[in-house]
Amino acid sequence: MRGGAIPLLIWALLLSVLFAINLIWTGKALDAAMAGFAVTATVGTALALVTGRPRDALRRGPPQPSAEPRAIPTASYGAVLLAVGVAATLFGFAFGHFFVYFGAGLVIVSLGIIAREECAQRRALRRWREEHRS
Repeated sequence: MRGGAIPLLIWALLLSVLFAINLIWTGKALDAAMAGFAVTATVGTALALVTGRPRDALRRGPPQPSAEPRAIPTASYGAVLLAVGVAATLFGFAFGHFFVYFGAGLVIVSLGIIAREECAQRRALRRWREEHRS
C-alpha cells in the first residue's frame, strides 16, 4: 500500500493532541488509558506498515504500474457479510442472545466465503502467470 502510513501518522498526531487535552481536562485514569491505547495502536499500525514495506509506506502518489492483475477487494461479498456478522454479534451482546448466534453464524459463513475467494484469486493469478510465461 503506497502512502498508507501517512494518514495513520496524521491521525496519531491528532489523537495525541486530543489525548493531552483529555488528560488535562478530566484527569481520569480510565479516559487517559483509553486515549493512550488509541494513540499506541495507531502508531503501532503505522510502524507495521513502515517496517513491512518501508519504500512504499511513506511515499506519496500512485504506485508503479504493473501488468499483473490484482483482486478488487471492494467486490467481496464475504467482507460485507463479515462486517454484518460482527455488528450483529456486538448488537446481540446488548440486546439479546438471538443476535449473538445469528452474528456468529454469519461470521463463520463469511470466513468460508472469504477463504473461497482467496483460493479462487490465487488459482486465477497462477493460471494468468502460466499463460503469460510462454
